[in-house]
Amino acid sequence: MNKGLKILLALYDPSKDEESFSEEDFSLAKDEGYLFDYPEFETHSESLSKRRSLLARIDPRDLSDAFLFSLSSRRLDYRSALGSYYYIKAVPEHEILKSHNKTLVAQGDHCYLCGWSAWKTAPDKSDIRSGLNYFNWLRYKYGGSPVGDMNYNYALFDLEQFIKLPKVIPSEEDRKIFREILSCAKRLESGDKAGRLRDAILKAKIFRTNKDEISVLLGALGTCGILAGKGHPAYDVYFANEYERDPVEYKNDFAYPLNRWRAEDGINTKKLDEVFGDSFMF
Repeated sequence: MNKGLKILLALYDPSKDEESFSEEDFSLAKDEGYLFDYPEFETHSESLSKRRSLLARIDPRDLSDAFLFSLSSRRLDYRSALGSYYYIKAVPEHEILKSHNKTLVAQGDHCYLCGWSAWKTAPDKSDIRSGLNYFNWLRYKYGGSPVGDMNYNYALFDLEQFIKLPKVIPSEEDRKIFREILSCAKRLESGDKAGRLRDAILKAKIFRTNKDEISVLLGALGTCGILAGKGHPAYDVYFANEYERDPVEYKNDFAYPLNRWRAEDGINTKKLDEVFGDSFMF
């Protein structure tokens, strides 16, 4: 592991404080592409334009290859972009959806449909330390955010970084791992939720991973529509706004639509074919 990546991964280590990182460390990690300056403000409309530009530059098959490649290599930065792409791709052209809260409406810095949030025009030291740096930490630490719904700003950044990565080709071992992950869904009871699927995958010891990484991986498959409830389909079928994504029960920390999935919904083989090709059909 190079020094820049070590600096990034240590950035949110709870045992370290902000003062333990020198300007030299930040500069080195930025030069190596792991840390970033705070982004400039862009409007909601400008972000939608960036979305269109990014989508035009990405071959979806490169994303599925990267996702598979990450399974044996543990290159989690390659895993992250799959969910980001299928979320961003599904975002419709729209105006800002304002908050239901009258106090928040006046701020006008967040869209409750896509999740866009305005970057601050006068960020403080804490803002600068986080911003895109926290997003990049999530990419390398977990392969995405382990809790909550898809973050629009994160997804745009994620795809910008994915474009910079060399293309990869998954191995037969990667494909075998993925098949075994999918097969775990068949072992569940009909009413079992995503947490039981995560537990089954961990118990099977299919590949080197952990609970948080599996949560993110399954969340990406939900975003793609491969693991989505029949009554709550993928974003490309119905783009649920942020008020519609919470699970029915509070003891469910998975992102929408995976938080509505049940084992009886099974695996959407049509979506599986669209995203990964027919070599995984079963």
